[in-house]
Amino acid sequence: MSELGAEWSNGRPVLVGYDGSPASGAAARWAAAAAQDLGQRVRIIHVMSWPVLRSTGGAALAIGTDALGREAEQLLDRTCREVRAEFPGVEIEAEVPIGDPVPVLLREAVGGALLVLGSRGLGEVRDLAEGSVMAHIATHAACPVVVVPAGWAPRQDRPGRVVVGVDGSVRSEQAIGFAYEFAERIGASITAVLAWKDLQRTGDLLFPVHDPAVVEEDGAAVLAESVAGQAVDHPDVKVTEKLVLGTASRVLTEESRDADLLVVGSRGRGRGRGLVLGSVSRAVLHHAVCPVAVVR
Repeated sequence: MSELGAEWSNGRPVLVGYDGSPASGAAARWAAAAAQDLGQRVRIIHVMSWPVLRSTGGAALAIGTDALGREAEQLLDRTCREVRAEFPGVEIEAEVPIGDPVPVLLREAVGGALLVLGSRGLGEVRDLAEGSVMAHIATHAACPVVVVPAGWAPRQDRPGRVVVGVDGSVRSEQAIGFAYEFAERIGASITAVLAWKDLQRTGDLLFPVHDPAVVEEDGAAVLAESVAGQAVDHPDVKVTEKLVLGTASRVLTEESRDADLLVVGSRGRGRGRGLVLGSVSRAVLHHAVCPVAVVR
């Protein structure tokens, strides 16, 4: 069993960052569907921020906190009832901690199997360093992060399909491992996608850098080598290798249109590596049609 498979088998919950938005509601339902296939429980976390009050009196602060707490608990209770009704076999837990959503969810992620967020949840607060709360959490969480669009709904009309972005990097290898493990557990197939391009822009000029046939051949070799090991470890998972001309963000966004999950690494090849989300991962988080898993 892989390290990821061991984590999913040790009872760690599938976590949901919830705030009452439609996207976070979709995230809760996706988490329950995934937990049902993975044999996990779900913990829905509605982080209640401290109220900003002008009064300096402790009593006023306590009243504001209590009122917000009751409202948060009622909202969360209603959502839990709806999710339990749709997924009766899944154990659903709920909690309403007080604090800043980002550090609270990052602490929770240490003990989680997955952390699931809505694509337009958590208030869409902009972060000066990372671009958004969503991107910040996806960058720093200790477990894989899945971002679910508001309009997500389970599809029963066809077999499941997991798309994974490949570029030959170590991060890409981790994403491939996650994709295989997840696909095997939910009974889905995998489409491994490598985007390639044979043109480079310098000023206003476009010119070939290498022979396109050679570039394509090299890309096919990287793609085949990247999935070979996982294919041996997961022989029952059907995989399709797909080499597509174009930028990675555009190609993966297109592939997301008929996928159940798109898996990407948090940082692949390229300059500017560090504690930030890669440009491709950031682009697909905001534009992909299906849920996106970011694997660090």
